[in-house]
Amino acid sequence: MRQKPYILAVLLILASTFLWLDAYADSFSCKGGIISTDDRKADVIAKCGEPDFRDSHQEDVTQRLGTATHQRVYITVEEWTYNLGPSQFMRIVVLQNGRVTEIRTGNYGYLKP
Repeated sequence: MRQKPYILAVLLILASTFLWLDAYADSFSCKGGIISTDDRKADVIAKCGEPDFRDSHQEDVTQRLGTATHQRVYITVEEWTYNLGPSQFMRIVVLQNGRVTEIRTGNYGYLKP
């Protein structure tokens, strides 16, 4: 019966660790500062500089204007990849209409030519 509090404590520690990791994924530390979700494109460039790779595409989204009214709009989605070198993971910053919506971790970086 004494093991139940121990197991509960371990589960709580694990759960809090996963919550911390999820929060970490929504920010990225650059030489000029930390960027996070909802930052503007200009802030990302000012803090991290130009990305090593850019990709963009258009997505159509249906917006609700009222109870029975919808509007189809197109948004620009950009993925900026920052190569931090072979000893660190690359960071992929996703922007929608000029705002950071997601920050993902990629594979290990590579040496730049």
